Amino acid sequence: MILNNIKNMKKDRGFTIVELLVVIVVIGILAAITIVSYTGITQKANTTKAQSNAQSAQTVAEVFAADNGGVYPASTTDFTTGSTTTQLPAGITVIDDEAVALSSTNGSTNVTWECLTDCTDPTGGRITYFDFSTGLVSTNIVYVGNAASGSAFVFATPAIP
Repeated sequence: MILNNIKNMKKDRGFTIVELLVVIVVIGILAAITIVSYTGITQKANTTKAQSNAQSAQTVAEVFAADNGGVYPASTTDFTTGSTTTQLPAGITVIDDEAVALSSTNGSTNVTWECLTDCTDPTGGRITYFDFSTGLVSTNIVYVGNAASGSAFVFATPAIP
């Protein structure tokens, strides 16, 4: 009788292969849902960061114009050192070279600066940033000063180091 009880106890221990497979499949489904959700959240966060960087650059450009008689920044150095009352927060990169801007803005939180009409004494400009959700740059524009959607823009002359 004791021998039969020991044999029965051995049969009751552990999980069957089917039970283990069911658990593994459920864990796999939950992991897939989590990964897909996380990817969307990361894209939204990066887009929000790029948009915030563009708004910071807009604020600096407006203050620069107030300090300099209505003339907006003509290069990226104006964003960092041109104003006596404000400058860009650390970690924000404004790009004013077209070749660099088009390649480095895609997939990053950098923003680009283009002057209104020319960069001699600009009366405005536009700031563009990358949207990680749509993968587009051209639709994400912040207009500054006299700039509008129909205005002509040129990339600022790159600063000489």
